[in-house]
Amino acid sequence: MLNRLYSVWLIAQRDWVEATSTKMFWLGALLMPVVTLILAIFAMFAVTVASTSVTVGSYYVIDRSEGIGLDIRNEILRTDLSTFVRAVSERKPNSDDEAILTEIHEATQTTAMPDLIESFLEFLEHPQPDLTIASRDTLAERFSIWWQNNKNTIIKLAPSVSFARYEEILTPNLSEQELISRLKAGKILGYFIIPEGFVNSNENAKFITETILKQDLANWYENFATRVIQNKKFAESNISRETALWLLQRASFQTSKAVEPARDSGTTTSSTSGDTEDATKEVTVWETVGEFAPAVYQYILWFLVFIGATILMTNTVEEKSTKLVEVLLSDLDSVQLMDGKLLGSALTLLTVVGLWIFLISLPILLGSKIVVAFFPQIGEFLQSGALSSIFNPLFVINFVIFFVLGFAFYGYSLSALGSVCSNIREAQMMATPINLVAIVPLILMVPIALDKTGTIPTIMSYIPPFTPFVMMNIVAEVAWINYLLILAWMTACTLGVRWLAKKIYTKGILLENKPAGIKGLVRLVGRAN
Repeated sequence: MLNRLYSVWLIAQRDWVEATSTKMFWLGALLMPVVTLILAIFAMFAVTVASTSVTVGSYYVIDRSEGIGLDIRNEILRTDLSTFVRAVSERKPNSDDEAILTEIHEATQTTAMPDLIESFLEFLEHPQPDLTIASRDTLAERFSIWWQNNKNTIIKLAPSVSFARYEEILTPNLSEQELISRLKAGKILGYFIIPEGFVNSNENAKFITETILKQDLANWYENFATRVIQNKKFAESNISRETALWLLQRASFQTSKAVEPARDSGTTTSSTSGDTEDATKEVTVWETVGEFAPAVYQYILWFLVFIGATILMTNTVEEKSTKLVEVLLSDLDSVQLMDGKLLGSALTLLTVVGLWIFLISLPILLGSKIVVAFFPQIGEFLQSGALSSIFNPLFVINFVIFFVLGFAFYGYSLSALGSVCSNIREAQMMATPINLVAIVPLILMVPIALDKTGTIPTIMSYIPPFTPFVMMNIVAEVAWINYLLILAWMTACTLGVRWLAKKIYTKGILLENKPAGIKGLVRLVGRAN
């Protein structure tokens, strides 16, 4: 017995040394985590840039409705005026200010803000009146002239006004062909088409742009269009906007997690609202991310098992085609060779995983302060406690258990198929049904993560080709008695697959011609002693 185990170990050691002693192995093993880390940093950088970047440019509106485009333009103007006047009212006047700014500041102290804005709109709303005939007797008249000639000053005092980012082109009757030409030349960000009947239907309303990944202009304009449409509907229903918004107010619940309340021997538990608040904890976004940790484990497990088993099958075919297997079988039997190669492949995969964990965690541990300084999201992640949920011992131990069972199940299956094939193409065709079955749990990875106690994951956990991957995702929700039952069932099925693989491998490894399909494999098993 010990001699057989020693022979298996020698084969495993040989395969492991052969795999890990090549430059390509270390290049691939080192490159993968480096590329992953670079991509992760790039993704966080891209998200940060996208969230803080500002698109600046002009746009055009083709208005086929009854003046909705004009109403939207005036709503944008109203918002800009409110933003600017509020900014002026909150700042302290100084001697360098223009007289008009001092007047506006003083007016905000004596006049209600909405009334002041409406007085300005009288001279500024579209279609704009001829301001050259303005008498300049009132503050609104003087301000309207100043507003049109001092955009840079306005942006300096109120950076969030719309024309600091977007400006509508007011040239009338531009055709779509002209707009497309400007769009292609990068002269405009895009153009909107407001169809007839826009108040009652959004059908045929469009935003045409070249930069489809940048939706900030479309979202910004949609907000104002929605406000205009709502106001028109409120007016037709004789309901004020404030009343309508109050009626349409949505209920909102803050998602929280129940926590074990602190128990003090000198106090008793009560059911007051204060105790309820103490027994709950607000759920952070990182905790939500941590809930998908089992799905990540499932993906890694699938990747290792499937890729490792495929490589094992390929190596078996190569050694058979080069007659190396005949040399090896002169000193040991085929079962020892099969077990040894499986163990060697598993050790190679575990070496790669260990290297990945070391390379990814080392820079974070050594330079965490530097990394956090550039990417605060990482600091929030480390402080949130999500790290402990991701590296939950239950997940780690379960990963090891089902890696062993899953890799043995698929490794023995593909190794047996490889033993009866004389080239890689034949092996790939023979393995196609197994590959199709193996891809199913990967496709259902997210649905299973969202419904871990559902019917589908429960049934799939008892189907051996799916069990290792599904159990990795739902292990926290499975009762211990069911877990042990599934574990025993998967172990028995893996031993059964090994028994069949041994029958095929023993005859097939020295076979010159591939058996004809499934019937040929059945006959091969029947002839095996």
